[in-house]
Amino acid sequence: MKILILLFLFFLCISYSLYSSTISGVIKDSTSGEYVISATVVLYSDSVATEPVRGTYTNKYGFFSFPDLEQGNYIIKASYVGKLPFTQKIVISDEDRFVNIALTERDVLKEGVTVTADRDRASVSTISSADIDPNFINKLPSLGGEKDVFRVLQLLPGVHSGSEISSGLYVRGGTPDQNLTLLDGVIVYNPSHLGGFLSSFNSDALKSINLIKGAFPAEFGSRLSSVLDMTMKEGTKEDISGTASLSLISTKFTLEGPINDDITFMISGRRMYLDLLVNLFADEEANRHTPDYYFYDLNLKTNLKISEKDHIFVSGFFAKDILDTQGDDSDDYVDIGWSNTTGSVRWMHIAGANLFTNFSFIYTDYSFRTRLVDVKDKFEFRSETGIRDFTLKAEAEYFPDKDHRIKSGLEFTDHDFKINTIETLFENIESEFGEGRKLNSLDISYYVQDEWSITNRLNTNIGMRFNLFTSGGYFAAEPRISAKYALSDISYLKGAFGMTSQPMHLIYRSEINLPTDSWLPVSDKIEPGKAWQVVLGYETELWDDYFFSVEGYYKDMSNIYEYADTVSYFSPESIEDQLTQGTSDSWGIELFLEKRVGNLKGWVGYTLSKTMRYFDGLNNGKPFPPRHDRTHDAKIVMTYDLGKGWEVGAVWVYGTGQAYTVPTAKYFPIGLNDVYDYSSNYLYTERNGYRMPAYHRMDLNIMRNFSWFGLPWEFSLNIYNVYNRMNPFAIYIDYDYETDKDVLKQITLFPLIPTFGLSVKF
Repeated sequence: MKILILLFLFFLCISYSLYSSTISGVIKDSTSGEYVISATVVLYSDSVATEPVRGTYTNKYGFFSFPDLEQGNYIIKASYVGKLPFTQKIVISDEDRFVNIALTERDVLKEGVTVTADRDRASVSTISSADIDPNFINKLPSLGGEKDVFRVLQLLPGVHSGSEISSGLYVRGGTPDQNLTLLDGVIVYNPSHLGGFLSSFNSDALKSINLIKGAFPAEFGSRLSSVLDMTMKEGTKEDISGTASLSLISTKFTLEGPINDDITFMISGRRMYLDLLVNLFADEEANRHTPDYYFYDLNLKTNLKISEKDHIFVSGFFAKDILDTQGDDSDDYVDIGWSNTTGSVRWMHIAGANLFTNFSFIYTDYSFRTRLVDVKDKFEFRSETGIRDFTLKAEAEYFPDKDHRIKSGLEFTDHDFKINTIETLFENIESEFGEGRKLNSLDISYYVQDEWSITNRLNTNIGMRFNLFTSGGYFAAEPRISAKYALSDISYLKGAFGMTSQPMHLIYRSEINLPTDSWLPVSDKIEPGKAWQVVLGYETELWDDYFFSVEGYYKDMSNIYEYADTVSYFSPESIEDQLTQGTSDSWGIELFLEKRVGNLKGWVGYTLSKTMRYFDGLNNGKPFPPRHDRTHDAKIVMTYDLGKGWEVGAVWVYGTGQAYTVPTAKYFPIGLNDVYDYSSNYLYTERNGYRMPAYHRMDLNIMRNFSWFGLPWEFSLNIYNVYNRMNPFAIYIDYDYETDKDVLKQITLFPLIPTFGLSVKF
């Protein structure tokens, strides 16, 4: 009954008939049996096989539909990069036809789109987006030999890192907490290891990676800046197979295969082992004072086939970081840890030839804890924060006729927040902060969107999303619209506008995104974050081998929160009372040129941008740039197949130096009786009023594929910072005895670093 009610709500806005002659089906990989996402499907008239009648693309589950067809003979053709084209004749009478298509791998792959500006050139549903092939990630250089999804995404125009040690995504002036990170449709709140140095996602477990940089469709919500939508592998239907890899800091494995004819599985795990090496080589005394740190992550997924039109997907993701010091009760003690646990059960049901549905139950649990003990000063600091979510989601995709593709969905999410349990213990002083606070919030969202082909040249996506945030009683209606106009067969003008809202805020205690930060839900004191963005652009094919795109954007955000300048982290005041509210705006122009064919593949990207923040309670009310503001940002990403098993990957990045607050003068105040107080004080620039030197770096990855014991192996040599650029990470004041002056000095983290990696498939 609940399902029937949800479906009724979904399609109140639909007045089209559910009964028409339709060709629909699913496309799978012939070897693995996995669904092929964004495959191109074209329908031709049997009498004129060169003139297409319809064209479309598959959704996340390989489904496509051609509704409202006249009776007759047709030819259907399906294609995807790296697969042999599929062709079949189909006769339509007065009944619908359902087609199962299996695409076969090419024997030799010489062409491949590694990144595309849009999933489908005629589609407008993902303007300002990019797809990354997980296999391409393994060809690029990496620090420590650890391939990282987020660090490859940072190489796209409009995306960059907050610092050299951060894998966080700063997209078009936004911050990492403003990104919606989805793994199989499940939100991951803290997608990082090593305090942000690595992302939590193992690329070997991923089937698809799609980043939407702004003005995203109505099907996505609850974040202001971007959407990172990742799908895990489902497991091959062939024999059990896998991979194993060894890098400088971790080892990982992936195993997949069939359980029986109707069930497949995939399991992928990774563990950092530096703690084992430290314990192996350090003596007992050193171990007592050396932090013991490790992380692991685990991906699980099964695909249960109930029928040709019904599948059950069960997936899980587990990640944990642990840092503590060993020793006895007489030692200072550090215990820091954070974890992500997610699980989902999804029922995919093809309800009709032109109606596709998904129903999901989702569980998410993010927690963080820290304990710092200073035995000598009898001081203890504790902090705990976390979010636990239960989500029910129902979605449908409806194809009423050749000009419309309608999506609709309803979502209920119950949040439980645990907010910073803090205790401070001094001698003879009792703690006054108690056990912390627990808050609950229910978010309800409904969306509907229509991909509407108004003419043969003009395609649009028009949608609306409605959100109700019960913790503060806030309601938001968010219109979304995007359009693409074909100037020719290969050139398009495109534009988009979208409004978004965010029901929670990540409050930073520092400029570096660490897991000590706290998520706060909206309340009577905290308003939802709001943003609107407009995008205009042009794209075209060049000389068959190249794709070029230029996009300009403007984004305005309000209800942004930061700690006030006078904040005390040990104050008995609630966090809400220590915050100041402000706004932010960003604009930019992004250029993207990609080579997609041949032995040499890759892209060149450049972004000219500006981000400013406006807070009455910060910087004396004057506008200031955040630290992640970048005026100029350039990237060159290339791979080259040398033949005979050799391949080279290279990356070069350049960015305007970070905005920073530094001292500009020193003074000695006059004390009592006009006597100088020789304890010096500093005058500082305005907030982030200084720029560090520009950041630039080149990395190389040299790969050798070979066979050993009848198995395919790959050895990689990674060289980070090839020309040993001393890039600044931080600036500090130091006294120079030779000149008798204070001078600015910089901290450099990573010089030239060679590392290796080794992997095998079985």
